[in-house]
Amino acid sequence: MKRIIVASVLVLVLSVAFGPGANAEMAKKGSGQYKAVYSSTFKALPMEKERFHSIYEAVGLVLEAPADSPFYNATFYVVGSMHAIKRVFKDHRGFIRYTCPNGDKIFATYIGSGELGVSKKVTYTFVGGTGQYAGIEGGAELTGGKVPRFPHPTKDARIGMSVGKVHWKIPQTTK
Repeated sequence: MKRIIVASVLVLVLSVAFGPGANAEMAKKGSGQYKAVYSSTFKALPMEKERFHSIYEAVGLVLEAPADSPFYNATFYVVGSMHAIKRVFKDHRGFIRYTCPNGDKIFATYIGSGELGVSKKVTYTFVGGTGQYAGIEGGAELTGGKVPRFPHPTKDARIGMSVGKVHWKIPQTTK
């Protein structure tokens, strides 16, 4: 009986001491591995013998991200463009809208460079969000080239994978 009383008093003291801090909204930040798959459709405009421009849309799913990150199990929608000369592209850019499992959104821009079918380097910058992700900062650095390319069942489309690292910081909000 004494153990139950002592345990109850201890739980009460700890609840009073640490309860309000546990319920406060804290700034969240972190980093970790990132892997996503996507399906994209595109329209290409060939120009001259060794130049082309492409616009595309993609939808996808984040397969790997830290479990405490806003990207864990998120889906995304991308609109972008790429201009290549002699298979090299430096002007690969676009916009991303992540939809998190709770329905909140995260917005990002990206820019990339590389060689068609060989390698790429893409840098994301988070530019805002909705709900609990309003004011999010950070980004991602993704690389490719050795990532598997999968055949797509329709013409002018492809399935791909992005891998790299993501980092984020969500500012503390007051209610």
